[in-house]
Amino acid sequence: MLAVAAALGAASFLVFGSPFAKKPVTREEIEHVVAQRPRGHVAFTLCNEVFVPSQTPRPKSEHTWTCDTYIGPSRTHTQNGPSYAVIVDDGKIRSIRRVAAQ
Repeated sequence: MLAVAAALGAASFLVFGSPFAKKPVTREEIEHVVAQRPRGHVAFTLCNEVFVPSQTPRPKSEHTWTCDTYIGPSRTHTQNGPSYAVIVDDGKIRSIRRVAAQ
């Protein structure tokens, strides 16, 4: 009986995946990671997903985000900080690179 239960458990694990599987990265998680990049006190970070058609199609699992940081002692006294392009693929952050502010 125990062997049957173990076999059912193993089969359901393969079919449904791990109950502890990690969920895709959220906007808040991307903002938190980007906020740790620049020097100084980052008052806040704003990230937006980019939807731009291109000549070479990207994989459906890949998403591009652009993030702007604001540096200063508080939200009311900030200066523009560096901007970053973030590539998310398969629900994980694959790349963060600094880009020129637009």
